[in-house]
Formats: sequence, C-alpha cells, structure tokens
Amino acid sequence: MTTVTTPPVRLNLARAASAFENWENDFRANPGSFYTAEETAAMEVATVSEARAIHFLALLRDLPAVNTPPAAGEIWPGQGGRFICTVAASDGLPERHLIFGTSEAEDLSFGPYLDVPGAKSALDGRANTAALLASSSEHPAAAWAAAYTEDGHADFHLPSRADLVLAHAHAPEHFSKDDWYWSSTQHSRDYGAFVQDFEGGGSSWYGKGGERRVRACRWIHLTA
Repeated sequence: MTTVTTPPVRLNLARAASAFENWENDFRANPGSFYTAEETAAMEVATVSEARAIHFLALLRDLPAVNTPPAAGEIWPGQGGRFICTVAASDGLPERHLIFGTSEAEDLSFGPYLDVPGAKSALDGRANTAALLASSSEHPAAAWAAAYTEDGHADFHLPSRADLVLAHAHAPEHFSKDDWYWSSTQHSRDYGAFVQDFEGGGSSWYGKGGERRVRACRWIHLTA
C-alpha cells in the first residue's frame, strides 16, 4: 500500500522505489516533459548508475508535487486514476486520499444470494472486498475490482457505500449516467448490496444477481 506523508516530506526507501517506477513509466511515455533539457542529454550517455542518480534527483525536485493532490475529479499522475477527496479518519480507519480508477466494467453481478460475514461495512471497502473474495462463492464485481491495476498500482478494491457517495458528491461527471454502480457493502442475503446512481444521485439496495457497472478505487494513507 502506498503511503504519503504530510509536510515536511520524508523520503523512505519504499517510497523512493515506488516513485522511481512511476518516473520510469512517465519518462518512457514522454521524456521531454519529465527531464530538463540538460538531464535528457545526460541520460543519452549515462551509465546505469548515473541514470539512476538522475532519476533520483528528478524525484527529489518534484516530490512535493507528487504529495499534493489535484482538484477533485482530476487525474492524479502516477497514483492510479482520479483524486476524489481526502477522507477523515473514523471508525478505526486512517485519514486517506480516495482515488478511483479511470476504467470500468459493465454488466457484472455482485454474486450469489448469500450473507457473507465481514462484508457489511459502509466505510471499509478493502475489508468488504477481502471478505467477499475469501468466501466460497464467486463475486464477480469484487474480483474485477481487486484485479484492477493502473499506473503500476495493484491495491484496488470494490468501493464501499461511502466511497461511492463521496465520488458522486465530488466528481459525478466522471461516471456513467447509464447505469448504477456496485459497492462492496452488502445489506443481507435477501436485500442485496448497495448501488449508487450518478445521474440523479439516487442510491438503493439491489439484488445481488443483477448486473451493474463496477469502478475500482484505492486509498493513499496519510501519516503524520
């Protein structure tokens, strides 16, 4: 799980390795916007160790910008999609940035009409998703979200009820108006799971066998 810090910036080995990978991908996609002209020229003749040093210096130069999220709904480069909002710590969950992936699935069911223990949290989509995947039955929406990757990040989950409500509050224009979206928050065996509409903003509990859209999300924890 990716961790960012509040100012002053503290650079640890794990964060440097993660940032280095993101910078590598950015450089391959558009080296002219990643390095200065001098750095670009140096990279063409650099040894492996020299190239890593140039990468690291560029990381240090731009690290504060990586820590600062963009406006709600905008793509956060290297962080796996669109920044939605910063969620306050509550119910044992830490303060965190909420990111939604930019791609989605259509026509997936939640799963069978079973009451899965540990998958009723309105806030903790990660725990809900883990519980659904650990059950003995298939849960297509949760499986798709958990397998989703973007910008090299693979720590996505099926959003909780609260995650979807926040996404509608802060960035509804980036979600489809043609169908409702599954959350990972189930109600019960018979009453299904929570779904969110991004056209009128409605929400409801929907039968688990029905097919709906799925968008994956991830968290970036904040530490003091």
